[in-house]
Amino acid sequence: MIKVAECKRGYPSVLFRDPYNGVLSALKEKRFAKSFMEVGGLEVEPWLLPAPEPKYVPLLTVECMVAFIDSDGCRDYALKVEEFVSQRVLPGVPVMIGVDHSLTGGCVRSLAHEYGDLALIVLDSHFDAIIPSVRCALIQYDLETNPESPFNPFDPYIYGRVDSYNADSFLYYLVHEGVLAPENLVVLGVSDYPPPHAFKIRDWRVQKYLELYRGFEDMGVKIVKREEVLKNFKVVKEVLEGLKADHFYLSVDLDVGSKSALRGARFNDYEGLDEQTIHRLVKAISRSVGDKLVGLDLMEIDVFNAGVETKNGKDRTYYIAAEIIQIISNEFSKVKNEIK
Repeated sequence: MIKVAECKRGYPSVLFRDPYNGVLSALKEKRFAKSFMEVGGLEVEPWLLPAPEPKYVPLLTVECMVAFIDSDGCRDYALKVEEFVSQRVLPGVPVMIGVDHSLTGGCVRSLAHEYGDLALIVLDSHFDAIIPSVRCALIQYDLETNPESPFNPFDPYIYGRVDSYNADSFLYYLVHEGVLAPENLVVLGVSDYPPPHAFKIRDWRVQKYLELYRGFEDMGVKIVKREEVLKNFKVVKEVLEGLKADHFYLSVDLDVGSKSALRGARFNDYEGLDEQTIHRLVKAISRSVGDKLVGLDLMEIDVFNAGVETKNGKDRTYYIAAEIIQIISNEFSKVKNEIK
């Protein structure tokens, strides 16, 4: 594990052990976003930090992380975020920078309670609405049928997992628990949409996955694939124009640009969007929602790869995150000035 190895070495190649500081540094370097006020961060158990102290190495195991997730630990922290935003940020506009995408649910819960009619727009390579029982069953199917499967059949943690709120499933719970109306959820830039051949497979595990994935679309959730964003941007505009909520929240999983615009995202299993397209998406969203935007986050930042030197130059993860904040801020200011 990279995290364990870096922890033992004392993080000599890590620029920022907290992604918050990395993005803040980029904002200051470019003299971005002068209108923002720092309100601090959420207190987290030391072993769960992006880059914990070396003394916590014994806890940095798959066993400990699975126990944390299966005990609904991600939900506990999302609820702490909800309390933090409600008590220390509102009526201001929260801008959260973090790692685990499930924390987004805390901001969304707080703002949905505050404003009522709220729409969530997500930029992400993945559709984070897959509960563990369905995900694990799909992995087991892959192991049985795919000779080149990347999974380990002797991994005990792909069997018997309980369904929990986590980074892979938080959208499922936001919809099914009534925090978000299905028609108020849009996910843009998705790369894990089931391929056409999957719909011909009769195995119950694949069918269950397809039923869950497509079921959200049947309920009204809008999922726009990466290919559509790149080849037919008109689809994006039509989806945004179709949102009728009174308030909007934008959540950016940095893996929406993995292997293309940046390297510093936790998951790099798909090639994401280039930087120019990400800018275009954010501008389109900003112009569409105007002054109705009530919150923003930038999540899933990998401190071990963000900002590192590559053969193509310095990774731009922190700068792209800062630029997204600046684009939102600029468009927000324009709308405010037009209203005046």
